[in-house]
Amino acid sequence: MSISSNTIITPKPPLNLFESNRIQLQGNNWFTILDAPKYIIPATTLSPQSQVNTAVIMTGLTVSNVTDLNDITISVRIISSDNNAYTVLSNAPVPSNDFMSVGLDRQVLLTGEKLQVSCTSNQGTSNDAVVHFSFIVNQRETFTEVS
Repeated sequence: MSISSNTIITPKPPLNLFESNRIQLQGNNWFTILDAPKYIIPATTLSPQSQVNTAVIMTGLTVSNVTDLNDITISVRIISSDNNAYTVLSNAPVPSNDFMSVGLDRQVLLTGEKLQVSCTSNQGTSNDAVVHFSFIVNQRETFTEVS
């Protein structure tokens, strides 16, 4: 089993873990702001190592333009676990010293999916945005089919 950057090793995965993050973005790139994790539960004398997938429920996403002079445009997309990009918001304008709330409420990201944001400026100068977002991490239910 390979360990990736979104893997958390813990003896007990969380249930209803409420989180909020703030990330400053600079540049015209796509930035991964959330990578839905998986949990590895180490082996014990009574049980083998196991993996718990998650469902991350978005509760809010706000992007602030923290520049004094430049308007920016923001885009938001979700990258699926098979690397397909799904646009949520494309080139929405945010005036200088203003913000935009992006309606991602209750959008669910599964293990291996990523939430990405980009900010661009038509002025060709530095653009700065701060992304504020909150989410709930839950264990993803697994079901056994009965034949």
